[in-house]
Amino acid sequence: MSKLRYIRYSRKSSEAKDRQAASINDQNTECEEYAIKKKLNIIYRLQESKSAYKPRKREVFDEMFQLIKNGKADAIITWKPDRLSRNPEEGGMILQLLQDGVLKEIRTPSGNVYNPDSDHLILQIHFGMANQYSRNLSQTVKRALKHKVERGEYPGNAFVGYVTFGDKGSKNIKPHPIEATLVKKTFLLTATGQYSLANISNFLYAKGITARSGRKFSKGQTHRMLTNTSYYGYFMYNGEMYKGTYKPIITKKLFDEAQDGLRDRSKPKVNTWRKASYNGLFKCPDCGSAITTTVKIKHYKGTNRTAKFVYLHCTKRRDVCTQPPISLEDFESKLLEKILGISIDKDVWNVGMKLLKEKNKEEINRNTKQMDKFHEKYKLLQLKLNGLIQMRANGELTKKEFMIQKELTLKEQASAEGLMQDVKQSAHDWIELAEEFLNNAFYARKVMSTGKMTEKRNLLMDIGENFLLKDKNLKFSFKMPYDVLLKPEVRTDGRG
Repeated sequence: MSKLRYIRYSRKSSEAKDRQAASINDQNTECEEYAIKKKLNIIYRLQESKSAYKPRKREVFDEMFQLIKNGKADAIITWKPDRLSRNPEEGGMILQLLQDGVLKEIRTPSGNVYNPDSDHLILQIHFGMANQYSRNLSQTVKRALKHKVERGEYPGNAFVGYVTFGDKGSKNIKPHPIEATLVKKTFLLTATGQYSLANISNFLYAKGITARSGRKFSKGQTHRMLTNTSYYGYFMYNGEMYKGTYKPIITKKLFDEAQDGLRDRSKPKVNTWRKASYNGLFKCPDCGSAITTTVKIKHYKGTNRTAKFVYLHCTKRRDVCTQPPISLEDFESKLLEKILGISIDKDVWNVGMKLLKEKNKEEINRNTKQMDKFHEKYKLLQLKLNGLIQMRANGELTKKEFMIQKELTLKEQASAEGLMQDVKQSAHDWIELAEEFLNNAFYARKVMSTGKMTEKRNLLMDIGENFLLKDKNLKFSFKMPYDVLLKPEVRTDGRG
């Protein structure tokens, strides 16, 4: 038996219980069977239903980390590397333990073995793929909502005066049979200019319309309701207005009259400062506020010319801050200098693509063996199911016995299907994300030098994290696996 002391760690996302291909029980079973086969000494068995997309959110993961750090265990067996982490921070914690030799080994039932002497790039890419998958899932949801609003369907939950109806994926809203009339009355009262926000809130409360807490609407909630364009059939989504296909409760004319009745109370201002490329991405380390961009136009009367000055600085929204501003030109010059640390040339790109494709072949071969194993299991279960049907037809099983055995067999089949789907998805994502990694590194210089503002921002979000601006100097960390491209002198403190 192996002298290493293993922790079996299993996880599924709480946000996707019905879509998680390999359930915790399936993961446990595969790990235990593999441990028996390889004579692994499992001393702790840990599992949890928590998302790993954001760090410091998993108590059981933290427990596992401390057990290893304190020397009570020195190896991990898990279904897939992405069960350990889907975020760069915790992935880095695991890799650091492995590189320091505190964590001796990570194993998966598919045969992957990672130890302090092995190639950690593959493990880094696994963690990076897991993080990218979560981000892609988020983007998929956003795209679905984008298509929804383009069809004129309201993208959120029904608000006061409306109810939600329709099937999942095509839900919309329609006027509430009782509340809609009261909402229209509210706008009519507001349009007279004789009712304060408190008066309107009291009117709604008296008619049985309350906040979710059951209390009266606050003045702020009442104001948001009365300035909500959705009531006349046009709603806002990501700062853009869309024409709804649902039935409006009021007319645009009544809405405008109600705005006049609010005695020219303006709508809350939209943060237009977020539109610049770097706004909200960098933070001030002194006060924690975001970094914003300011454009100033100065006219020189003597020469009759106009000059534009663009600089970045702390918004100072949280506290008094003495951090100096930096011109956009200097900022981008320093940013390009940092990005060049992970930039690669065409020759390195070609070599990298060749190596990764070779690694991909190994992954495909490994996945193929697993697929064959689970497919064979599925076929055997189908034969078992056919046998049960035949036994029932011959009267060898009672109806109750048949139903119990059938249910058990179908559950095993569903488990095998889930495992096959999980393996299939891993094979599909591998090469795509590996190519994206190399392409980002290859085109980084060009994007930061001549790319569009949105391209620059997207690249930074892909490759970096923890962006700070202090004393006119830029500091940030490169995500895995981009950090492995850094020169040794840059990589010593993990900073870009």
